[in-house]
Amino acid sequence: MHSVKTRGFSLVELLLALGLGLVITAGIVQLFVGNDRTQSILVGQSRLQEGARYAFDFIGRSVRSSGYFGCAPEPDRLYNTLNGSWDEVFEADITTPIEAFDYTGGGGTSRADWTPSWVDGNRFVDGDGIDSDDIAPGTDILVVRRIESPGHSIDALTAPEADPVTLRVDGALTIGQDDFAVIANCEQAAVFRVQDVVLNGNEATLNRGATKGKFGNSGNPLSETGLSYGNVVNSQGSTVGRVVTDIYYIGPGAGVDNRGAPVLALWRRSGIDAAIELVEGVTDLQILFGVDTDATDNLATINQYMDFDSIGLNHVIRTVRIEITSSSVDVLADATAPALRTFSQTINLRNAS
Repeated sequence: MHSVKTRGFSLVELLLALGLGLVITAGIVQLFVGNDRTQSILVGQSRLQEGARYAFDFIGRSVRSSGYFGCAPEPDRLYNTLNGSWDEVFEADITTPIEAFDYTGGGGTSRADWTPSWVDGNRFVDGDGIDSDDIAPGTDILVVRRIESPGHSIDALTAPEADPVTLRVDGALTIGQDDFAVIANCEQAAVFRVQDVVLNGNEATLNRGATKGKFGNSGNPLSETGLSYGNVVNSQGSTVGRVVTDIYYIGPGAGVDNRGAPVLALWRRSGIDAAIELVEGVTDLQILFGVDTDATDNLATINQYMDFDSIGLNHVIRTVRIEITSSSVDVLADATAPALRTFSQTINLRNAS
């Protein structure tokens, strides 16, 4: 029998095979790395777009309802029955439906510098103020006020000196103790602080007895002209609603990015409650107002966009232009910082006049 000689691979063949294998393996690894990098970028881009969308949604709902009264009276018929002036009772200042401030971080002496005393520490509820150290310098702060809808109809004729104010409650009562409330009809409106609430079936009484402090009730009447709300037959469109003041600002959030760095976020303080974090990754908020500089020409047109500080007494705000810069939160691939993108949106004011 003839034996069959077997022959192995030569050293050259082995080296060639190893080389080809390394090239193929490196290509596969590079493909996975590229896919992972692409996936990271796509997720980051999606995240920043989603963050901006949520931020616009929150702010937009507040802006569109700013200045809502139902049937709004003339500005000189908005009465303050609190001890403090409108400027001192910031959360209840129903005379200013919307305003904005540029926070420079340097401080100043006027509201335009965003240094009213309530920003640091206590404003109304102890500890529920906004700490200026928690506001990102160079960002804007947006303040939006409205009367919560739907309000509650008064239950009977309400004289200017009335205390308590009696309401009909057809659903859930939305006004609680220590809330600021407004009684209003088409002729006049007055803000007061609710000392306590007594609910009895479908009737609620809101006590507004005189108390000390700028947030307390002065005991002044609900009308400076002596007009009652409603009459002995029905309420004639007179309602009571809770004052809601939404304050939006940018500050450090609770989270960190994938490099351990703190992340900025959009915050909101609503009513008399403490501020809450709304959207992670929002790094900047800028506000401009579309203004009708000639409100006497009977044309509801926008002549100029300007900062709130530049708005004159005879100007009417028609729109609000909001610019939001949103981030990917995490640092993407081999970048040194999270990706950023700025989005803008213009919102018409439904209650502009």
